[in-house]
Amino acid sequence: MTADITLRGPGDVVAILPYQLGYHPHDSAVVISLRGKRVGLVARTDLPPEKFVGEVVSSLLGPLVRDGATSVIVVGYEDEPDTSQPLLVALVEQLERAGISIVDVAVVRDGRRYSPICSERCCPPEGVALPDPADVPGVAEYVALGRSPLRSRGAVEELVAPEPWRCFGVEKAVDSRSRMPRGRRRSVAAWKAVLDPGEAGRRPPDRRVVADLALGLADVTWRDGLIAWLVPSVLPTGSIDARVMAMLRAALPTWGGMGLGPQPRALRVVAGAGTALAGERDDLLHRLLALCRSVPDECPDEAAHVCTVAAHVAWVDGDGAIARAAVDRALRLAPDYRLAQLLERLIETGLRLPPVSGAGQPAGGLGQAG
Repeated sequence: MTADITLRGPGDVVAILPYQLGYHPHDSAVVISLRGKRVGLVARTDLPPEKFVGEVVSSLLGPLVRDGATSVIVVGYEDEPDTSQPLLVALVEQLERAGISIVDVAVVRDGRRYSPICSERCCPPEGVALPDPADVPGVAEYVALGRSPLRSRGAVEELVAPEPWRCFGVEKAVDSRSRMPRGRRRSVAAWKAVLDPGEAGRRPPDRRVVADLALGLADVTWRDGLIAWLVPSVLPTGSIDARVMAMLRAALPTWGGMGLGPQPRALRVVAGAGTALAGERDDLLHRLLALCRSVPDECPDEAAHVCTVAAHVAWVDGDGAIARAAVDRALRLAPDYRLAQLLERLIETGLRLPPVSGAGQPAGGLGQAG
């Protein structure tokens, strides 16, 4: 995924946004930051009641300024006519005051695109039908990775919500295994099983494996080392405990760009084929999301820890909506969990963690703010 993608106009931009966000937005506003001709942050927000418009505009403006936006594209998604207008008008006014130029403003409703700022023949009052995604450059890259937009933001939240069949017996296993010794070693073995590169790693894990890997994340030294392994470059190698580093290197695989220190050999081999590595990163995230769905709310600390690990991987790899959903569940269950609080702040301010080297992102490396 190293090649730049050229979008031919507002129709192409609107067509690719659901693939970038990961779901079809409804009653939302999306702002695309542009640094010259390069796409930066992509931020989405729900359409607020009119009395909260100013607050929402302020929350969007800060991340765009920090992202270095020189211009933006603003898109409003509405189910009823004109419901996006108050936010779009206020947002455009504040962006212009901040010295950020407006490339285009579009409103999407009922499968058509309307322009509130253009009255030429290219933007008729009855709107323009959205293009078929198959005809839009860039969409093919998402399709090649097996990615398609979910039906709504709620569907994204379901990716981290507990599933009864996966959670069966996990609470009891957590209770019993929390009193067993050698928790770090058992957690290492559990993560090794879940991250197995073969079919065994893709099967739903045993409840005891889920309990062991989740309980182990209460060990902050081990947790930080694991996150550094899953998303290299987030933490400097020198900050990782030497014993944890030895356990990681002895037990965990390096597919999908995982590993510590300089770019591992496995990553260098795959990085030449960005699509292959991006597909492996998707596989990693899907396994972590399955773990989120395997820990019930009745184990709040363990569920929060697993969701926060998944959120780190999602955020670094550019899946802002999933990162937000995972952090939201973590903080709902464990409001004082500091690591989740810190990641929430990064997401809210649009600050990007370093990406996994070589993984790339579709559409020129777009970022997201969920």
